[in-house]
Amino acid sequence: MARHATNDYGTPGPARTTRTLRPLLLANHALHFASSVIVLGISGYFIHKFTSNTHLRYWIGVAAVDTFFYLPSLFLPLVKSYKGYLAPLALILSYLWLIAFVFASQDYDYNGGQFYNSPAGVNKGALKKTLEAFAFIAFFTSLVGFFAEFKLWDVERFHTGASTVDSDKHHTAPADTTAPATATV
Repeated sequence: MARHATNDYGTPGPARTTRTLRPLLLANHALHFASSVIVLGISGYFIHKFTSNTHLRYWIGVAAVDTFFYLPSLFLPLVKSYKGYLAPLALILSYLWLIAFVFASQDYDYNGGQFYNSPAGVNKGALKKTLEAFAFIAFFTSLVGFFAEFKLWDVERFHTGASTVDSDKHHTAPADTTAPATATV
């Protein structure tokens, strides 16, 4: 049986938990990165070809910042010393992506808004709906990433990588228990 198979209470230990959590986190990062790049490309296309508004600038700003931070961190779950330090960033980005999705819903889902909003007068309904869908995927994967990063941090925060020994867990009296000699005057 492996040294870190279970802890004192029978729950999975850190090694087993991170073996299943790290590939999930890697797949989540890859899907999140792809969706933010798609939103970046579509909003960049709209800004380049047509007039821009504040929602388009917001989408391209969030997608650019997200791409900038997630590109180097894409393969961090593969590094053994990585312990889920991106949880606060994932939480912040999940809120930003939620706002982006709300903006897309407001622009494209009410009273023929696909033609009149972001950018106005452009009949690219399928591309606008694609932007909305991938903004939601980016929000969802960012939120899932936060919970997975937090779980990884929680599991790994006390784990040093060295195997534990039973004598480290239980305190015992030292082997030499002789009384110290007293000085006589």
